[in-house]
Amino acid sequence: MQKILTKINKGLAEIGGGLMTLMMVLFLANIISREINRPVQGLLQMAVFAMIILIYLGLAHCEEKDEHVRLEVIMTRLPQKIRYKLRFLCSLVELLVVSIALYAVTKDTWAAFVNKACITGTKPMLLWPVKSLMVVGLSIFWLQLLSSACKFFRKSNCV
Repeated sequence: MQKILTKINKGLAEIGGGLMTLMMVLFLANIISREINRPVQGLLQMAVFAMIILIYLGLAHCEEKDEHVRLEVIMTRLPQKIRYKLRFLCSLVELLVVSIALYAVTKDTWAAFVNKACITGTKPMLLWPVKSLMVVGLSIFWLQLLSSACKFFRKSNCV
């Protein structure tokens, strides 16, 4: 399962790099167009959408590489077996929290799709496509958390 997740995470990370570039171009185009008094409507909203998508699609890759922010003052002083047991316990809590968030975002995405919710402005934009990508990102993050929890469970019993 981890090999498949690694390929997916790598692909999403590459998409994230492209989105980062797109986001910078959109912000730059927005600034330039406003400076020459020819603002292009919707550029700022698209840049914000790209940023939201970038964040959600990058969660699983960050978890796989173990690069999330955490305080390790106590963890580094513990024996390795206890450290893995605590990491396993933390992974279970993370799975619970992400499960709740995934449920809420999925429910909200469906409501946005049914109601054809838009971001208001001179150029209304549908919200459900961005929210759908949030669901995809959270789902892959959940799977990666599950994989990490299994890894810590195995290590806590083997060490």
